[in-house]
Amino acid sequence: MNATVITACDLTDLTKEVIDENGLLKVKPYSFYQNIDSNELKYFMHQNAIYVLPTTELIDWLKENIVGTAIEIGAGHGAIARALGIPITDSRMQERPEIMFIYRASGQPVIKYANDIEKLDALQAVDKYKPDTVIGAFITHKYNSIVGNGNALGVQEELILQKSKKYINIGNLQTHKDKPILKLKHQSLYFDWLITRAINKEDNRIFIFNNQ
Repeated sequence: MNATVITACDLTDLTKEVIDENGLLKVKPYSFYQNIDSNELKYFMHQNAIYVLPTTELIDWLKENIVGTAIEIGAGHGAIARALGIPITDSRMQERPEIMFIYRASGQPVIKYANDIEKLDALQAVDKYKPDTVIGAFITHKYNSIVGNGNALGVQEELILQKSKKYINIGNLQTHKDKPILKLKHQSLYFDWLITRAINKEDNRIFIFNNQ
């Protein structure tokens, strides 16, 4: 999975295996993905706007590490929260015409949100559900003038942490190296079964922030 160039390929068989008849992403064991060509897998994730694959191992780990009640923010396809049986929330930003235009102009497919994904931005979701644990995968931080990057519609993750007891963030050391929240005390865990859109699999991490 270290290739820097992704080439188009036939995704028919993989799509049948991983996406169900309702268009929902299935939870599959890591061993299943080990048998898939790395280029095919990256192209599948690109074409379906998937940033983190919900492996069985990831879901099991989250179940063991959630404290109290939990929600997922920026849930995208919603497979992680759906498997955990917790509220699935997302701003559904990629449905906005101006955002769709920007993504498509840059050759990036947009997320097709399922009906069970509640339209709430991160802070709205936390204020509504008041969870003990917040889960976020490949969350884009709000634009930060100090680091010079981020998204104007991004998440103020430090506020998310302040409003909860635990923030579990799935990301990548290189992709998310400028996240302001990473300056706070946290755990950085590597697992072989963590599959993301990032180029270097070895840099995939689960970041854990505690506010207790």
